[in-house]
Amino acid sequence: MIEESGVDAFSMRKLAAELEVGTPTVYWHVGNRDELFNRLIEEITDQFGRIAPRGRTPSDRITSISNALLREVRARPQLIALSKTQGRGEAIFTQAQAVLAHELTACGLHGEEAAFAMATILFHLGGFIVLEDALSSDYRVRGAQVWAAQDTEIDETMSTTLQQEVDLDRVFRFTLD
Repeated sequence: MIEESGVDAFSMRKLAAELEVGTPTVYWHVGNRDELFNRLIEEITDQFGRIAPRGRTPSDRITSISNALLREVRARPQLIALSKTQGRGEAIFTQAQAVLAHELTACGLHGEEAAFAMATILFHLGGFIVLEDALSSDYRVRGAQVWAAQDTEIDETMSTTLQQEVDLDRVFRFTLD
């Protein structure tokens, strides 16, 4: 129901109607709306902890974890809205953090260096997801439409490219590397 109509349109009454039971029955089995949403977040994020790193090098394996998490979040667009509603944005990657920590350790990072690497990767991933969610599907470097075509100090290819849709997957891979 959340995937079809969104978090804001969800109600316990609608859930009860969908299940063909009384509203009190729903409350009895799952608790209130917040409890249900928190359980749903936990169920989804537990799946993120099962992501299997791929690649030969630690760098490849860490990249594969980040790419897999991005794909998983993109496959569940309502997860962002759900976690915002519950104030649980940090919960999205809780289970995946252990997988990432093991890979950071395997590549020889320890202590503060490993903690900083983890925080950096999670900040990059989370920030990218939030920004991507806020952008239009045909995102372009908006300011470039105003100045790039008239700026004689930059080449025409740069000007034209800046005014085209940005390949967000390429940006993510480049910044992650």
